[in-house]
Amino acid sequence: MRAPVQITRRQVLKGTAALAAFGAGVALLRRWEQRPIPPGPETSGDAGVPSSQPACKKRVWDGRTYRQKSDVESYLFLGIDVMGPATGADSYIAGGQADTQILLVLDHQARTWQLLQINRDSMVEVPVLGMMGRSPYTVVQQIALAHAYGNGLEESCENSAAAVSMMLEDQPIDGYFAMNMGGVEVLVDQIGGVTLTVQSDFSAVDPTLTEGETLTLDGRQALAYVRTRKDVDDQTNLARMERQRQFLAALEQKARTLDADLAARVWQALADYVVTDIPSGTAARAAQCLRDYTRLPLLTIAGENRVEDGYWAYYLDQDSLQQVILQLFYTEI
Repeated sequence: MRAPVQITRRQVLKGTAALAAFGAGVALLRRWEQRPIPPGPETSGDAGVPSSQPACKKRVWDGRTYRQKSDVESYLFLGIDVMGPATGADSYIAGGQADTQILLVLDHQARTWQLLQINRDSMVEVPVLGMMGRSPYTVVQQIALAHAYGNGLEESCENSAAAVSMMLEDQPIDGYFAMNMGGVEVLVDQIGGVTLTVQSDFSAVDPTLTEGETLTLDGRQALAYVRTRKDVDDQTNLARMERQRQFLAALEQKARTLDADLAARVWQALADYVVTDIPSGTAARAAQCLRDYTRLPLLTIAGENRVEDGYWAYYLDQDSLQQVILQLFYTEI
């Protein structure tokens, strides 16, 4: 099991804690990393080749041949449906559900980066952790539930990463960054609010969120906007994911105005809400990649929503899943 990494204020100012900002927007990461960072102790070259990358392999899909990319890194960002700090619990089912899941993939050879937004209701194979932290079997259930197994800290994050890896046909996940949802409220208040046009009818939830109006949301409003699905839109996670994308874009806009001192204060305020295993040097170089590489359009996996036993279940379209895997991790030859 990988140990959590403690990140100091000094490392924040060097861009390391910028990775924390992605819990509410990649833009903070890009903003905080203002200068090249020399290689850290865990690598000796450029934004390095991930040691977990499997040997290159070929595959044929739809009559075309693809070769696995050899120089990619992927990091999983999780928003956990828990309001308080990430304290963990002495239990094997105490993790809370991962309502937001975004995978960042860096392609060092092509010098591109891309995000995959994963529907929390996706029905996939999820490892079931037992009392001793082992995974004796898997069961098909919502991918959000992978984080519910474990102690709410590293065990739960690693189980989420394992579920995402299996969904993507065993592509390695090089690190995780999880933030409890209460951190969104803290973050938005720390940066003075986020401005966007309310695109949904929130009258049954929060009358201050008037549909069609452009508002600067405070932390409480922002959390409601990205978290609520009951009595809003069609109550599916797909609608909520669209609002989350809108919020992240607005946050990216706001993040461009932040200076390093404010970024450091934001991280200090968020630290108790965060669990991560991403080393400081890795985070700093990833931040530099986000600044220097070309950003590709965000990806999602198509599927079908169903209601089963009173819960939403999102069944992935297998063709769409294959296209996403090939886009992120393979090159046509």
